[in-house]
Amino acid sequence: MIYYFLNKLNHWKRFPYFFVTPLVYAVGSACEEIKIAYSFSRKTKKKIFVLNVYLFQKILKYKVCNNSLFEDLKFENYTNLEKSIKSVVNFLLNIEFIFRRFFVLILKIFYKGDLSKYNFPIIGFEQMIDLDKKKLNPKKNIFIDYNQIKKIDFIKHEIDLETIQNQYCINKLKFLNIPFDRLVLIHVRDEEYRNDKNRRSYRNSNINSYIESIKHLINQNYFVIRVGRYPSKEISFKDKNFFDYSRSNIQEDILDIFLIKNCKYFVGTQSGIFDMAQLFNKPILVTNMVELYCSYPLKINDRGIFKKIYHHGKQLDIADYVKYDFNYHNPTNHIEDLSFEDNSEEEIFYSLNEFLDIQKAPTLSKIQKNFNKLLLYEHMKHYEKSPKKLFTIYSSYKVVRLVKNKEGCLTNFNLKKLSLN
Repeated sequence: MIYYFLNKLNHWKRFPYFFVTPLVYAVGSACEEIKIAYSFSRKTKKKIFVLNVYLFQKILKYKVCNNSLFEDLKFENYTNLEKSIKSVVNFLLNIEFIFRRFFVLILKIFYKGDLSKYNFPIIGFEQMIDLDKKKLNPKKNIFIDYNQIKKIDFIKHEIDLETIQNQYCINKLKFLNIPFDRLVLIHVRDEEYRNDKNRRSYRNSNINSYIESIKHLINQNYFVIRVGRYPSKEISFKDKNFFDYSRSNIQEDILDIFLIKNCKYFVGTQSGIFDMAQLFNKPILVTNMVELYCSYPLKINDRGIFKKIYHHGKQLDIADYVKYDFNYHNPTNHIEDLSFEDNSEEEIFYSLNEFLDIQKAPTLSKIQKNFNKLLLYEHMKHYEKSPKKLFTIYSSYKVVRLVKNKEGCLTNFNLKKLSLN
C-alpha cells in the first residue's frame, strides 16, 4: 500500500518531495539511480527523499551494499520535520517490504519466472526516466522509435556528506596527511573479493600491471590510494605517497564514499565503485574494459581502455566486435567463446598520460568521434533488430537512454591498438 501511495505522490506535480528507492544490494545500480533521481528532482524543483529497505537482512536474504550511501548523503538542507517525515515513511516502506519479500521468497520455490519487478521496491523509477507504459511495453511488443528516445537530462550538482560525517572521516584519515587536491584513486577488480575467480573472470585484472602508472602519478606529485574491499590481491609496491586502503583494517562504508567524493581523479575497472565516482562527477579513466555500452566513459573528459578481444586465438578488430550480436554486449550474459587480454603496463601508462593531458581542454580526436558514431549507430541497429534483447530487465530503458549520454571515448592509444584495419 505504501508503495502505491508514494508513487501516486510522485506523480502529483504540486507535491514538494520526490521519493526514490535505489536498488539496495548493488552499489553500481544504486549510485546510478541516485544520480539520475537527484537530477530529476532538481529539474522538477522537488526535494529528494532517498529511501531504502534495511530490516531483517539475514532472514530476508539480502544485504545493503553501502549503508552510508542511503544514510549519510546530503542533497538538500532538510528541516527537522522533513527528517522525521522521511524516517516514518522509510519505516512504513520496510514494513510493507517484509511481507512482499517473504511472499517472493516462498513463490520462488514454485515459480521460476522473473520476479525482479516485485522483489524490491521500485518507487520513483518511472518518473525519473520518463517511462511511459503507453508508449513502451515490451510484453506487448510496443517499443519507442530509437531516434525518439531522449538522453537523460543530467544537472550538474554537488552532493555532499553530512558535516559530522565529513569531520569523522577527516579525523580517521589524519595519519595519511592526504593532499586531497592531488588525490588519485585506483580500483582494480580481481578474483580475491567474494571469491570471484570463476564468475565471468574476464572482468578481473591484475593490480600489479598498474605499478608503473602509480609511480608516474607519485612522481607528478599525486597521492595515490588503492580503493576496494578486503580481500584483494596484494600489490608489489610501497611508497609513502601510496596507501592500499583495500587491504587495510580501517575500511568503512562512509570512508569509501568520502575518499571518492574528495579525490581529483579516479582510475578503475568496470564495477560498482566506478558508478560511485560517476555519482560525484569525478574525471574517470576506465581500464581493462570488457563492456562497451555499460560503464562507457560518460563525460567529455572521461576516457577508457578496452581489453584486446580474441576469437579462437585471433584478435578481433574493435569495430567488428561492436557489430556482434547484442548478447555479447549484455553485461548480464556470460561470454564463453571469446577471450579478453588485460591491458599491458605500457597501455595503462600511455593512456593515463593521455587522460591527464586532456583534462584542461577535453576534446575528441577524429578517430574517437568516428568510433563513438559507430558505437551509437550499431546500438541503434541492435535495438531495431531485436528490441527485446535490450529490454531484458525492468530498468533496460534507463540503459538505452544512458547510452545516448556518452560523451567520452576510448583513448587514442587504445583505439590504435584495437583497430586492425
